[in-house]
Amino acid sequence: MAERRRRFGYDRAVGLLGGAFATAVFLFLIAPLVVLVVSSFNRDASMAFPPSGLSLRWYAEVLGSPDWQVSFRLSGVLVLLVVPTTVVIGTLAAYGLAQGSFPGRRLLQGLALSPLMVPEIITALGLLYYFHGVGLINTVTGLWLAHSLVALPFVVRAVMVSAAQLDPALERAATSLGAGRVRVFFTVTLPLLRPGIIAGAILAAVTSLGEVAVTALVAGANTTTVPLRIFSAVQYQLDPSMAAVSTLLMAASVVVMVIADRFARISEAL
Repeated sequence: MAERRRRFGYDRAVGLLGGAFATAVFLFLIAPLVVLVVSSFNRDASMAFPPSGLSLRWYAEVLGSPDWQVSFRLSGVLVLLVVPTTVVIGTLAAYGLAQGSFPGRRLLQGLALSPLMVPEIITALGLLYYFHGVGLINTVTGLWLAHSLVALPFVVRAVMVSAAQLDPALERAATSLGAGRVRVFFTVTLPLLRPGIIAGAILAAVTSLGEVAVTALVAGANTTTVPLRIFSAVQYQLDPSMAAVSTLLMAASVVVMVIADRFARISEAL
């Protein structure tokens, strides 16, 4: 009995220490975001924390600025272009890599995920030289292709998790009942891949919205996205308007992820 009590006390102490450490790590990770959000409501034109007073003036200034409106529209257009592009290509590639059996499959899988291993500045330099030769610098098409290249590996990785869990017997059963390969793919395979597809789509959208390194080298005066405008602005001025823009982007990302997880359980695919 005494040994059991000591064991129980030891397990309880370990549990409390583990919980305290996890809480400390969580607070450390979330603290910068909390400071950013609170600073966006600062009444004065400074990033002082805690703020001297609360105001919505910086949100009104950002939403009413023509320059910011152009950047918001451009970033939105890029998301609408990048997400379907990467989802279609990434889903087909992930399904083939996860379920296919052909020579060089491992090599192709490594190539598909290789941009995750390469520093973005290297990718950006390569795109700079290539796009300069084909005339895609400072164009929406160039940004679309560049963001798609950076976001595609995230989609492939997310969909591969779902594709690896597919039961081939379900597809064979549908085929035995007379369904063709295309019909099986759209009526059986795609619904089973839905968590990975939605997770990949969200990762692609977030990647596009936050992309700076590649954008800075292939964009121009007429193609300034929201992250690039933030990066440029903080080099010359640091006021709560930057925090307001960041808070808006963060809130949009959180809302989308919560809704998607509610309907597709994307947390199981990440």
